Order: sequence, then structure tokens, then C-alpha cells
Amino acid sequence: MKPARFTLIPALGFALAAGLISAPPAGAQLQEDPQTLNSNALTAMKGNNWEEALKLLSRATELYDRNALQLFGPQFGVTWYRKGICELKLKRWDDAAESFEKCYSKYPNKGDKVDGAGNIFNKRALLRWGEAAQGAENYEQAIKMFKKFLEERDKTRDTFDPGSFYISLAICHLKINKIPEGVEHLETAIKNKVRFRTPDAGIVAGFQALVGAVTEKRDEKALLTFIDKNRADIVIDPFEMEIYSRLFLKLAADAMGADMEAGAIALYQLVPGTEVMIEDLKSRIQRLGSRDGMKELTRTLIKAKLQASLENLEKQRREGNPNETIQLGATAFIHEKHGNVRGAYAAYTQLELLYPKAKKREDNLYNLVRTSSIIGEVFDTETYGSRFLKTYPDSQYVPAVQRMMLTSLFYEGEYLTCIKVASEMLPKLSEKTKEHDICLHVLGGSYYYTGQYDKAQPLLDQHVEMYPESQFEQAALYFQASNLSRLQFWKKSAKLLDAFLAKYPDPSKNIYLPFALYDRANCHYAESENEAALTNLDRLESEFPNAEMIGMAYNLKGNVLQSSGDRDAAETYYKKALELAERRDNDMIAGESLFYLIAMLGEKPTKKDQPSRMKDAVPYSDKFWKEYGETSPYKTQVAVSQVHALGSVGRDEEALNRLRDVIAEMATIPGSPGLEEAINSYTDVYLTKHSADELKEHYYAFPKIRNNNKAALALLRIAIIGVYEKELKKAGDNRDAKIAAQASIDVLFKELKNDFDPKDLSPYILVSTGDFLREKTSAPRQALPYYDEALKRKDKSYLFPSLFGRASVLAEGSKEEQAKAIEDLRRVFNDSQEKPQRELALYGIVKTQMAQGEYEAAAETAKEYLSKDNGLNFSKFAPEVGLALAESYEKRDMTNDALANYVRVWSAYKGLIKISAPAMLSWMKLSWQRNNPGDEKTKGDRQGAYEQGWTYIDQTSRFTEKMTDDERKMWNQIQSLVEEYEASADITTMDKLKEEAAKK
Repeated sequence: MKPARFTLIPALGFALAAGLISAPPAGAQLQEDPQTLNSNALTAMKGNNWEEALKLLSRATELYDRNALQLFGPQFGVTWYRKGICELKLKRWDDAAESFEKCYSKYPNKGDKVDGAGNIFNKRALLRWGEAAQGAENYEQAIKMFKKFLEERDKTRDTFDPGSFYISLAICHLKINKIPEGVEHLETAIKNKVRFRTPDAGIVAGFQALVGAVTEKRDEKALLTFIDKNRADIVIDPFEMEIYSRLFLKLAADAMGADMEAGAIALYQLVPGTEVMIEDLKSRIQRLGSRDGMKELTRTLIKAKLQASLENLEKQRREGNPNETIQLGATAFIHEKHGNVRGAYAAYTQLELLYPKAKKREDNLYNLVRTSSIIGEVFDTETYGSRFLKTYPDSQYVPAVQRMMLTSLFYEGEYLTCIKVASEMLPKLSEKTKEHDICLHVLGGSYYYTGQYDKAQPLLDQHVEMYPESQFEQAALYFQASNLSRLQFWKKSAKLLDAFLAKYPDPSKNIYLPFALYDRANCHYAESENEAALTNLDRLESEFPNAEMIGMAYNLKGNVLQSSGDRDAAETYYKKALELAERRDNDMIAGESLFYLIAMLGEKPTKKDQPSRMKDAVPYSDKFWKEYGETSPYKTQVAVSQVHALGSVGRDEEALNRLRDVIAEMATIPGSPGLEEAINSYTDVYLTKHSADELKEHYYAFPKIRNNNKAALALLRIAIIGVYEKELKKAGDNRDAKIAAQASIDVLFKELKNDFDPKDLSPYILVSTGDFLREKTSAPRQALPYYDEALKRKDKSYLFPSLFGRASVLAEGSKEEQAKAIEDLRRVFNDSQEKPQRELALYGIVKTQMAQGEYEAAAETAKEYLSKDNGLNFSKFAPEVGLALAESYEKRDMTNDALANYVRVWSAYKGLIKISAPAMLSWMKLSWQRNNPGDEKTKGDRQGAYEQGWTYIDQTSRFTEKMTDDERKMWNQIQSLVEEYEASADITTMDKLKEEAAKK
């Protein structure tokens, strides 16, 4: 800016001489005359000492403005102009506006030309006045001043910076939300960037104002239109963008906050990559060489500033926080907001992989875990979740990450991984927390789904008890009930399933309803409640015809119908299950259906007039081996079931070879189900043409079974034992044959015990060995490890025999062991589907309770057995249970009840000496001891004891030759007691009674 030339001294002298103004003190004339003040102020302005300059110019206007127009003419307006410039620099906007107004309004030039005494800044003051108004955010006035300047300026003299001018004009319009006008002026500045020398800083400022305006009005279209139209002109060179990049990122964030996601993306795209900016800066610095800077069109390159930008970018990159972290985070947010969770997941993945040092890594990594969980990338959820927990163990997100890891894995069916993660996590979690709730549910559910029912049950029970209002309540209740059925706790499962079905009857709100109906039907079937089972299966079939397990339901319905004797209907449902399984490509159900058809149709008729359908089973057998035999778990059962069917069409050898091959194959699979049945079936077929000794030799060298396959070898030994046990029964009175057979059995069992660890044996062999050790040796407790091992197995085929065997041993032990025996027997009674097993279990409980001395409990159990009102209808052990009931009363000194029950026993089972004899003996003693006197109608206790004892001896004497030693001993005791009582003076003998009767 060229300073104005002042000619104020002559005029000032004239004024003083004329007495127009008062003269300042002589000392002040030299320092405060307008020329000196302006000159000193100009010097201060050149040195950017704006406060000092303003002080001098303010003094000048204070001293001379009142009469300056008369004294100095328009030229004094320059003082006001310079004062306004100082105030602009100091951002004293209102003062500056007032100074420029004085310059323009009070000191206009005379005429069209400005001579040496004129105000050369008169019109330019309008421009500065507008700038001051803009600074004061008085945008309407600023626009007015800018336009007025354009209208009044002298185009030859009042030059200005058009680039900055149109930027300011644009900003003012945009600030008052006149977006079209603002865009027009901004585009003018941009399109004429080179000619107007529009600075990049000005373009950025104008663009910032535009974004602010459209964001406020949420006019995203205006922003996108502007960017599309002017993209080439608004894109700033990468080397210059470093100083503006964070501003652009903030503008984008503002747009995103205004729900202008498309605008935000467009703004993010204007920021070049960090590497691009770094490379461009390096190139520019290299081109400068040793120079400190250089002019380049509308800008000046300063090496120090370029170097500072480069260092800042490299620091951001080194610390892991370049612009890309903000851009990717925003991109992820936008994607997820619009439902593209996978896009968000991809962005968070890049953040984690490329910028692991980012300041917001904790949030980024958490969001990566979260989004991977949502889209089902379960392995990434587990991987990144584990990384998060290790890196940020104290984070507020830890509980959420733990939940997501587990629930994501669980609902995607990664149960083994869930078990691994949840098992490690559960002990570290506090109870009664959401995290503990989820972990406990997932662990129990994962064990359930992987068939580890023993491990699942306590966890499922704990979850239901601890979290009755859990978000997983419905699933937890179903798992608990269903898992009990898998463990064959039929009664417990049935009770819980009934409660579950009653609580959640609405299928639209209970996804487990069809599964629960199936499980409940299975419980009914296990309890021989066939009608109730069919009711549930009929409902399942009618209401849920497309349910996942409907094929299983058809097979179960076939089982129920077959057990009810309706074989034709059973066949229909097995075929329906097969047809559905083939449509659904469900090889498992198809193989199961074929097995049921082969087993039912391939049975040998048990009656002479019963028609045979064995040949009808052959096509199903061939279909099974052709289409499903390679992978079906039912291959062993089919190989066993088809034997008679294939034999009926002359394919005996094929059946035997198939059995042999299946046995050899199954033998390689630890715990293979059905292997015992296959060996037993093979044994039966083999023995039709070979002797027991030949079988033994064959089994000791069975094809394809190696010597280290202990489980299979043990099964073969058991099969041989079974053959010799049959030989033992056939021996009859042949003493030598009996001795030989028993010797073989004893040797084989000893080999089993000595040569095989219980862990190597199948449940069948474990139970068989245990039974032998318990029943045939003098050390029955040796059987316990075998029963215990069988009970640990996943295969529950021999659950109840194992419980019976263990209970039999423990019942002879301590009170604690007897209590455990009762627990085992109660389990059998509650959950076995076989009536004989349940009856034997309840009888065993009575015996063990008596042995414990728990006579009251024994009496209650005995009454339960003998009751005719509870639907049990047990009778096999009624004599023994009745005797135990009577004994329980006697042990508790309940003499009258004891006598009444003893009478019931010996009167009902008089011919069963082992029961009636002890009952009679105890009754006689108790009656004699009570000694109630008789009257005219009833006999006294002692007379009655004598007479009934005498009668008993008389009526049972014909059985003496068939009595066992123990029975004969008790019978003799009764006879001796009768003789003793007969010698008593209180007794009328039977001879005397007969004599008196004869006289009558």
C-alpha cells in the first residue's frame, strides 16, 4: 500500500494565524501535528506495531477531526482509513467500521478527480468497512458495503484483490444462509483462481462457510452439486492439504452429524492419502534445493513450512493416527447406519490391521468384535475378542466383548469352541452378573448340543435356578428338560417338559415348542404311555408338519405303533420318515428309517401261524448298503437285523460276511455303539455250523482285529463266555459238562479282569464283568470299578444294569454306601422304561432301607410297592415286600400293626416257605409276648399262636422234602415253638381241642 502524501503544515499555520483554532503548547506542536502523527503511525504500521500506530492515529483524530475538513480538506480521511486498518488488524471490528465510515462519509473528494489534497481511500473505505462488518458478523451490512464499493469505486484508481473480495462476499452470503448467492460468488473466485490470484486459504474459508450453511439447512444436494461442478478447482495439491486436512475431516464430521452421509463421504474424498501428501511434500522440498522459498503463481512456497507439514504427517503415521483412521472410522459408521454392517466390519478390519497404534484402537477393536459378531464371522469374533481382552483387560467393553464372543460362537453352532472359551471364562466371572448368566447358559447349552449330557445337566440346573429372569430363560428351561430325557431321567424330564409347554404354549413365541413335543412324546414312550405319546406326536404332525425334527417324529411314532402291536401303521410311518428324509437329503434319518423297517420286517415269526415278512426286508437292506451304508451310524444295527432276512433268500454267507466286516470296522472306533449286538448275532450265525470250541479259536484270531484293540477283543471274550453259559444250562445233570463249561467261564472272566483295563472295555463288557465278579466270586466289591466306569460312558445303553449292579454291592456296605445304593435304585425306578427294572428297583430300595435301619422309610416304600391305587400294579416281590413291611412295624415296636401284617403274609403265601415261615415265626413270638387274654368270641394271643403254628406245620409238612436248608431250619423252629407252647399250662392242646370237638 503506497502512503498518501500529506500537505497539512501550511494549512495548519494558516489556521493558527487566523485564530481559527487554539494553538497547542509549543512543545506539542513538533510532536502532535497531523503530519508527524501520521508519519510515525505509518512507520509503526510497517513494523506491524498496530497498537502503537492506532494510538498515534487516534490522537490525530482526537485533536483535529472537528475542523479537519475545513482545515485539511478530504485528505484527512486518510487518517481515519489508516486508523480503521489498525483496528482491523486488532480485530476491533466495530471501531474499524466506524473509522471507515468516517473516511467515506465525512471526507468525500470534491469533483470527479482526486488531487493532491484529496482522500485517495474514500471509496476503498467501503471495501474495508465491509470487511469490518464481516468481522463483526454483521453480514448484511458487509454485503451492502461490498456492493456499494463495486458500484462507486474508480476502476482505474480503487484497485482491490478480486479473489479475496469474492471469497468474502461468498462467505457473507453463506453466513446468512443465502446459499445460491454465496455459491455464485464462491464459484467466481474459484473459476478465476489464477487471474484473480485467489489464495487457497480463501477458497478453503469459503468452502468451509458453504459446508456450514448447507449443514445448518441440511441441504445436502447443494453441497453435492457444488462439489461435482467444481471438484477440479477445489481440489488442493497434496503438499498444501496437510494444513487443511483436519479441517476437511471436521467438515465431513459436521455433515455426518447432520445426517448428510453422502456429503460427508464426498468431503472425505477431498482429503488425499497420507502417503500421497508425504511424497508430494518431499518432492516440493527437493525442488527447492537450498532455497528458503519461491513464488509459484498464486502462492509462495516456504521450505520451513513444507518441512513442518512433512514432519507432522510422518509423526501422525508413526504414532498410528493418520487421517485415514478418521476416514475409516467415519466410513464404518456410515455403512452401519445404512444397514451395511459387513461394510462397517471391513472398515474396522482395515483399522485394526493397518493402524494398530491408533488412539481410538480400543473403540475400533471393540467395534470390530461387535460387527463380526453381528454378521456371523464367528472365528473373527473369537480371534479379535481374545485380542481385545488381552490388550484391554480393564476396558469398559470387556463384559460386552465376552458376551459377544460367546453368543456369536454359540448361535453359529461352534459349540466346541464355546466350551473351550466359556470353561476358561466362567470361574473368573462374578455370579449374578449378565456375563455370568450368558457364560453359564452357553457352556451348558454347548455341552447339551455336543451330547455331553452329564456335564450339561448341573450347569443347566444352576442357570435355571440362578437366573429365573434371564434373557435366555425359555432356551434354558427347554435345555434343562430335554437334557434330562437324554440322560433317561424320564420322570424328571416329563415334569419339566410339561411345565415348559404350559408356560410357553404359543408357537409364534416359542421356537422350541415342536422339539419339546417330540421330547415329551419320547418320555411317554419310555414310560410305556403309548396313547399319551401318540397324542403329542399327532399334534406335532398336524401343527408342525415342516418342523426340523418331523422325520424323527415319524420314526418315533412308528416305534410307538409297533410296540402297541400295530405293525402296519408303524410300517407306514417308517416309510413316511424315509420319504421325507430323502426329500430333505437327511441321510441320518433315512438310515434310521431303513433300520426300523429291516428290524421289524426281518424278524423271525414267533408263532407257527404268524406270516413271515422277512423277504420284504431284503430290498430295504440292499437300499441301505447301496445308499447309506458307508456313513450311517446304523450300519451295525442293520447288519445285525438283516441276518434272518438275508438267510430267508439264501444269502446266509453274505449276512455273516457283512457282520464280520462291520465288526472289524466298528472295532476300530472307540465306544462304537451296537458292536456287542453285532458280535452276538455273528456268534449265533457262526454256531449254526460250528462248535463252541471252534468259535473260541475263531474269536481269538478274529480277522482284521489287532491285538492292541482291547475293547473289541474283550467283546469277543464275552461272546465266548455267553456261549459257554448256554452250554452250562444245556448240561443239565451232566456233571462233567457242567464242570467243563463253568471252568471255561471262570477262566475267561479271570482273563478279562487281568488282561483288560476297565477303560478299554465297552459298557456291555463292563457290566458283564462286574456282574460276574459280584455274583460268582468271594470279593464282590471288585465289581465296583467296572460299574463306575460304565456309568461314566456317554453310551447309556447299560445305564440301569450298571446302577443295579453298583447298588447291589453298596447295599452291603456302610450306611453312606447304602444311601448311595438307594439313590441309584431310585434313579432306575424313576427313569427306566422297563416295568421289571422299576419293580426290582423299588424292591431293592425296601431291602436296603431295612438294612440301613431306616424302618419308617422302608415302610413307606413298601406301601408304595403294594398300593393298588398308584398304577404300578407290582406283584412279583409282593411276598418279600409284605414281610419287610411287617418287620418294619416290629422294629418300631408297633406290635399290633406288625401282627396284622404278619398274618397277611403267612396266610397269603403259606406255600412259599421262605416267606411264610419267617412271617409265622415272628407272629407267634409277638403274639405270645403280647399275651392279650381271650373272651367268649376270641381266643387269647397265646392260644392263637399255638393253634396257628400247629396248623401251619400240619399244612406245610408235605413240602419238607423240597425245602432248602434255610427254609427247613425255619420250619423246624416253628415246629419246636409249637411243641414248647403246647407244654405250657396256659394252652389247650390240639388233641384236647379235637377231643372236645368230638364230644359236641
